[in-house]
Amino acid sequence: MFLASVWEWVLPIGLGLVVGIMITMRKKYDFSQIVFLEPEEFRLNMRKGQLIDVRREDNFNHRRINGSRSFPNRTVFSSLSRLRRDQAIFLYDENCKNSVKRIAKKLIKKGFKPVYVLKNGLEKWPFPIKEDTK
Repeated sequence: MFLASVWEWVLPIGLGLVVGIMITMRKKYDFSQIVFLEPEEFRLNMRKGQLIDVRREDNFNHRRINGSRSFPNRTVFSSLSRLRRDQAIFLYDENCKNSVKRIAKKLIKKGFKPVYVLKNGLEKWPFPIKEDTK
């Protein structure tokens, strides 16, 4: 009888402690390493790192920023070995949707930093771009 009443309060306390410890031990990431740049600043600095286009392959082939490499959305993570950890990453997509922000966060979690994202994406890029004439 006494043992049953002890378990009624020991078990919830024990579970609470375990969950609390797990939450505090969880790795925290510094997402301040994701920097959103205006086109002018992006253009001035993009040659100092790896320029990555995360749009679909056909969009990349049609028009892109000269010097960029194509890693369509999810393929960035299957191709991490092709990215250098000692250089900054400059990401852009068509209009800076949530997908590019999500990719930037995942790259930070994988140890790539800093990550720079083009504000408003290629849609508002005021500089010359490489276009496929086919």
